[in-house]
Amino acid sequence: MQAHLNSFIADGSDHELFIASYLHGHFDVAVANVEKLIERGEASPISTLQATLDAQLQEAFDNNELSTEDAGQVTALFNSLFIL
Repeated sequence: MQAHLNSFIADGSDHELFIASYLHGHFDVAVANVEKLIERGEASPISTLQATLDAQLQEAFDNNELSTEDAGQVTALFNSLFIL
């Protein structure tokens, strides 16, 4: 997943890089939170990461951190990470 997000550095447009960087920031925070749960045996890695990241993004979108169009593009990229 990280490699897919990092691929936009070399191959993406400026806007694609912005979208990927925004998601990558949320991804890193979610991974840190999920790692704590996994260490305590409280979570399954991928499904918990997906749910945690989804909740974080929804909160950010509810706070109007991004335009509707950008939020849609972040959501599309988020969804693509979990079907790779």
